[in-house]
Amino acid sequence: MAASADGEPSRRAPRRDVGATSRVCRQKSTEFYSCSRIVGLDRPRVVGTTMPVLSALIVDDSVTVRNHLRVAIANIIRDCQVFEAEGALEAARFLSKFIPEVVFLDLNMPKVSGIAFLDKLDAIMCGRKPPIIVSISSDLSDSTLSKLEARGTYDVLPKPFDPQKVAAVLLRVMQMSRSRRVLVVDDSATVRTLVRKIIEKSRFNLTVEEAATGGAAIAAFRGQVYDVAFIDLNMPGIDGLEAAGEILYSRADTHVVLMSGQSDEGVRRAASHIGVEFFLKKPFYPSDVDAVLHAFYDMSDARFLEVAEREVFAGDFVEEMASVVPAATFIDLQTPL
Repeated sequence: MAASADGEPSRRAPRRDVGATSRVCRQKSTEFYSCSRIVGLDRPRVVGTTMPVLSALIVDDSVTVRNHLRVAIANIIRDCQVFEAEGALEAARFLSKFIPEVVFLDLNMPKVSGIAFLDKLDAIMCGRKPPIIVSISSDLSDSTLSKLEARGTYDVLPKPFDPQKVAAVLLRVMQMSRSRRVLVVDDSATVRTLVRKIIEKSRFNLTVEEAATGGAAIAAFRGQVYDVAFIDLNMPGIDGLEAAGEILYSRADTHVVLMSGQSDEGVRRAASHIGVEFFLKKPFYPSDVDAVLHAFYDMSDARFLEVAEREVFAGDFVEEMASVVPAATFIDLQTPL
């Protein structure tokens, strides 16, 4: 040990074993990257578009299948970042560190099947929002489809892959991945919290904010832009129907969903005439939100999700509207835009 100027042994910090640290880092890096073959280390940037660059994970024990799907994806979305894993355990390790927008999951894999992987997905995600799951399998039996639906699978791509079906899935995933703002309007804080949690479980990429009154919702839309508003029908003061009318009149590109514990056909008819396309009867679920949003953005059905149908009423209901829609809103509706 070296001596100091006064003759006492110097108390230097132990020498850091840089080599050992480097070996540990390399080991961890190898453990991570060995679970998937990465195509492109940096996510490409797309200039001049609001559509996101997708990332996808293909989980299949067959190199041939992975290559076929990777090529099919590249032919549709050139800038999609594709990862590959040859088994469920490698995929789980990968998802613990990075969450792609979509996972293409084979069902018939050795050691751990795709169904067993889905059973453990919640534990793998540790409270994080899971990716969109698309099953890739040649087994489309009723039993298999039932198991997939029960485990939250979004769609199925049969083998061998049809490029048109791959394109349809990817385009829907791109729509769901776009960042959108949602306003939840309800006079009950408890209901707002519940609805917020339900909406946040949607497969869509949604940022949710809240308003406690119809007036607050109208004010929020004057200062900010929201893509969708979920508005409770029965609120004191400015009710949901009046708030929806004001919002749709000032923001024609906004979608409005009215929420209610009851279903009054007269109110629904009036709401339909001012541009409200959907009613959600409480309680509703994330799948109901997804079905409505699929309709808003003209997306086709997935295997396990049927697009909601818009409110359509035949006949002329102007007189009925006048009896239920506030006068100010009704007059605005008669004014040419």
